Amino acid sequence: MKATRRAKKRDVRRDAETDLFSRRRVVDEAFLERTARLFEARMGRSLSTEDARQIVDNLGGFFRILAEWDRIDRGE
Repeated sequence: MKATRRAKKRDVRRDAETDLFSRRRVVDEAFLERTARLFEARMGRSLSTEDARQIVDNLGGFFRILAEWDRIDRGE
């Protein structure tokens, strides 16, 4: 299945509009503060707003990749 996924993935057109990592999301400060508090409790250290923003961006990218793989596996 991995070989099939890779073959299909090579055929996917990439540009600024479709690139998963080029999309920027606007996240409000309250959400970043909640994210920082959530991860501070698990990491045992204080986090800045920028740390929280990076966490949100990384998690969003991770789930976008999973969604893309799912679409490829379904043949869309």
